[in-house]
Amino acid sequence: MNQLWSYLIIEELVRNGVDYFVISPGSRSTPLTVAVAQHPQAKKIICLDERAAGFHAIGYARATGNPAVLICTSGTAAANYLPAVIEASIDNIPLIILASDRPPELRQTGANQTINQVNLYGNYPIWQFDLPCPTSEISPNVVLTTIDLTVSKSRQASGGVVHLNCMFREPFGSTDTPVEIPASLSKWSEKRFSVGEAPPMPYTRYAAKLTIPTPDEIELLIEIIQSTTKGILVVGQLKSIADIQAVVELALRLNWAVFADIQSGLRLRRDFPNLVHYFDRLLLTDIAVELEQIDTIVQLGTRIVSSQWLKWIEKYPPQNYIVVVNDGDRHDPSHLVSLRIESDIAYFCQQLPCLPTSEWVQKLRSASDRISVTAAKFLKTAKLTEPLIARTISELIPSQHGLWVSNSMPIRDLDMFGVGAMGASEALSPRIGSNRGTSGIEGAIASATGFAVGLQAPVTAIVGDLSSLHDLNSLALLQRSIQPVIVVIINNDGGGIFSFLPIAKSTAIFDTYFGTPHGVDFSHAAAMFKLDYYHPQTADELIRDYHQALVVGGASPAENLRSAIIEVTTDRSENFQLHQALNLNIQQQFK
Repeated sequence: MNQLWSYLIIEELVRNGVDYFVISPGSRSTPLTVAVAQHPQAKKIICLDERAAGFHAIGYARATGNPAVLICTSGTAAANYLPAVIEASIDNIPLIILASDRPPELRQTGANQTINQVNLYGNYPIWQFDLPCPTSEISPNVVLTTIDLTVSKSRQASGGVVHLNCMFREPFGSTDTPVEIPASLSKWSEKRFSVGEAPPMPYTRYAAKLTIPTPDEIELLIEIIQSTTKGILVVGQLKSIADIQAVVELALRLNWAVFADIQSGLRLRRDFPNLVHYFDRLLLTDIAVELEQIDTIVQLGTRIVSSQWLKWIEKYPPQNYIVVVNDGDRHDPSHLVSLRIESDIAYFCQQLPCLPTSEWVQKLRSASDRISVTAAKFLKTAKLTEPLIARTISELIPSQHGLWVSNSMPIRDLDMFGVGAMGASEALSPRIGSNRGTSGIEGAIASATGFAVGLQAPVTAIVGDLSSLHDLNSLALLQRSIQPVIVVIINNDGGGIFSFLPIAKSTAIFDTYFGTPHGVDFSHAAAMFKLDYYHPQTADELIRDYHQALVVGGASPAENLRSAIIEVTTDRSENFQLHQALNLNIQQQFK
């Protein structure tokens, strides 16, 4: 029965198009692991650490929009998924957990490797279910319908984590025994995977849902837009290529100023004239007066990185602040939203009108272009710095690759100073991923490896040193990754972002408790995991080494693909001073 139920679980997941499994080894999960190993259509990776496994699954889901399946044994194994569960839950990322558990007669008895796994993740899962021990007294149809509901819950627009707690009694069965399908599933079992044919249908197919606003809501919004003189289209995190393309088409049609977050997929593009790349740096200049009286902001997508922008609209709130997202969450940290629309992003974009071009928009774009030139000149005169690293990678990364950005300073520098390669467009712009649900530093390397698997393309990851230390064992995933990942580690010997906080002035305690210098480099870690290692000292050496890593990482045949670490050493205090000097230089250009 263990073997049968596990076969049904894995087969039905694959029939639903959920075919990527992240397995952490263990005894209690033997039936599930065997079912995955023996399924010809199941793709799988072995991840020794469950915390890393969880973030690897998140990276995959961010790339594909499809859940990966986590499989682990009983006890604290499942507890190690918690940081990833929280990140996925907060950011509505699909994720399915098959956590193996002991049978009920062993719970709360002191039995080995047994904890209370029921509701282990609290309220974070969108759905959770305690699947009973396999038994002939329960129809196997129950297993199939449970899996079909699991997939539907995880995939819905406001989806997220589904936790199935799978109890198994010993013995776990032999891998040589063929699975016997009961007669009640004969019709279902007749359908098989065949090369060149459509996959067999699941037992219960859940129809796709499309959330759209009412005609009255659209009409109201069009009235607001048509009466707007100064309008801004703010683009937050977008989760699919279809959404990105729909927003681009709307931006070109609407002709408003476009303020695009780095997570939007638009920030590094250069193919439409109303994109204001350096919108938050504009707030430092005299041009900012143009943004003190905004008629309407329409925000598409979630989560904006720029704290400068969020503080600005709190100080100078627009007359109309409209947020359009495809989930039920509030997405209003400033408590300014006047109209919130829950809608499929692509559908919504098709409903809005064409508007004429605006001199005001061109004025903002022109000022933004001046900032780009100013930043480029300033950074070229400096040594290898953190803003220059972000800018350099964003210029050099191949368009068909992915770019993963860690939290803390890397994503902020890329958001502020990143610039796409010349001619960057929809077809020439890398996919960008990051974990901004809770903005933690854990799991960055693991997430990047999952992102590469999901994109089926090489990925460059920009990661801080503390984040890398936090996720060091995920370097093992680079060896197993079917796509190369180039990890650019910015090593400023501690928590560089804390230098920007008021506590940095408390010199007596700052370095020990906040700067947290560690005094290590990553050369030995690279050697331990047999990864190529580079340590550039200058901007020219960074360009040289990154090109070399790309050549090796993009080599052919596929078995020669190699991941790498590029470690760049910077100074925390100098980094803070450089940001201040660069901001001052930008201000002076507009005096």
